[in-house]
Amino acid sequence: MATRTNTPPKPHLGFGTRVRKSPFFESTLKWGCKEYTTYNHMYFPCYYNTPEEDFWSLVNDVTLWDVSVERQVEIKGPDASKFTQMLTPRNLSACAVNQCKYVLNTNYDGGILSDPILLRLAEDHWWYSISDSDLLLWAMGVAGKDKYDIELREPDVSPLQIQGPKSRALMTELFGSWINDLKYYWCKQTEIKGIPVLVSRTGWSGEIGYEIYLRDGKKGSELYEMIMAAGKKHKIAPTGPSQIRRVEAGIFSYFQDMRVTDNPYEIGMDRLIDLDMEADFCGKEALKKIKEEGIKRKLVGIEIVGDPLSKVVPPEYSPGYFVPDHWPVFDDKEEIGYVTSKCFSPRLEKNIGYAFIPISYAKEGTQFTIKSPYANLDAKVVPLPFYDPKKQIPIK
Repeated sequence: MATRTNTPPKPHLGFGTRVRKSPFFESTLKWGCKEYTTYNHMYFPCYYNTPEEDFWSLVNDVTLWDVSVERQVEIKGPDASKFTQMLTPRNLSACAVNQCKYVLNTNYDGGILSDPILLRLAEDHWWYSISDSDLLLWAMGVAGKDKYDIELREPDVSPLQIQGPKSRALMTELFGSWINDLKYYWCKQTEIKGIPVLVSRTGWSGEIGYEIYLRDGKKGSELYEMIMAAGKKHKIAPTGPSQIRRVEAGIFSYFQDMRVTDNPYEIGMDRLIDLDMEADFCGKEALKKIKEEGIKRKLVGIEIVGDPLSKVVPPEYSPGYFVPDHWPVFDDKEEIGYVTSKCFSPRLEKNIGYAFIPISYAKEGTQFTIKSPYANLDAKVVPLPFYDPKKQIPIK
């Protein structure tokens, strides 16, 4: 195992005007956020206590996340539905007003540009709630000049996520009993004490949860503090998105687990592609070819054998939580792939993660070696997801 002596101190993230702050930024400072990163050109709160403590708050009680970094690409106008479909291989013909869909955006080569939640606010009004990607710039390029009768912009919209088993009780107190009738992956435009918002039953946690999309950036602190006050009796905790819980749930993170160099078939997202629909979309011909020829590699679930990663990775990397590099994977002879995400699950009491490896190695039980900068680690391919295999928890 690598020594930890003479390790340089972990650098701090400086705040300045070049990177945008969310409407909730001052509240996240007030409530003790310990680490930020950047995402979509904004400061993004990572964690408040330890990753393990934040994880237990999520799975036992309720948590509040500032996810304003999930910027909206708004598409409005007579050609809005046609253009929205142009950006994704998922068939949107049956998407109703106030319904949400998890989708992928692909380029003309079939590469993944983003994996947003798509919300339909009206017949000719859509939002792509994007991952860490400049999707608006791509959309502007696809739209060209005067090719589509649409308005394309980033609106003043900033989401918060309320996630965890007590989230429904908290949301009912905040908004009323209609919350109990809000179906999974549906949304409603409403207000709370005069603050305009959209509420969706979506999230990035594998737990039951909701997103509140603030539609007036001047009301950020007011909304955040209102939620924290109402959540006190439910043991609410301000946190960042839980890496541990999302890996347990088999949820992928854009640019960490998939990039523009990867296609939907390689990450097992075939269900999000409809090559037979009449409508056109970016990458349709490329994806037809990829499907016909087959893929050569795949993103798989892995279990990393041995001590918790926090005992392997130097503590300056957010207690072994955020590790800044992909780790190479080797068979007996050569490098064959790389680990994209990894963490120790205190509930499962094992190290879990994902790796991109050749199809010939993707069979369950296949073993290989991970060569991290700190130690060589044994790993094996296991099924996804690691917890709640039928993904029923968020639907309840």
